[in-house]
Amino acid sequence: MDNIKSFWDMVLTQRTWSWAVVGIAYLIVFLLVRNFFFHSLLSRARALNSKWYQEIKKVYVKKCIPGWVLFLVSFMLVIFFWRSANLKQPSLYEASMVCIIVLTILLSITSHLIAFASSTVHVLKQLENNQMTF
Repeated sequence: MDNIKSFWDMVLTQRTWSWAVVGIAYLIVFLLVRNFFFHSLLSRARALNSKWYQEIKKVYVKKCIPGWVLFLVSFMLVIFFWRSANLKQPSLYEASMVCIIVLTILLSITSHLIAFASSTVHVLKQLENNQMTF
């Protein structure tokens, strides 16, 4: 337990290298939150015909780029915030940066959900126009 506490103290005090630890933790948390929102959608999409699911995935990969760009923006904001913020005496700057980071995370997840929904609608439209077979 002392090793973890000393490591955490070192991460908090030595910000020149500890941004990597914060970045890895941010990446893990973001992917867990994204999985929380996507798990039920993906499991239901996998239950469909495999050809439909593959087509949904193919269209989704093309449409999800804005969501990953917003993720990179939020990632860079987290790194910048970690290196420049004074966490011992929070001010309006720190509060506004946290709000901006949370907003970009929510926009990123929303963008991913919209991309998945629009790719599903695209495949349904193809089925309606008989461009795909059952």
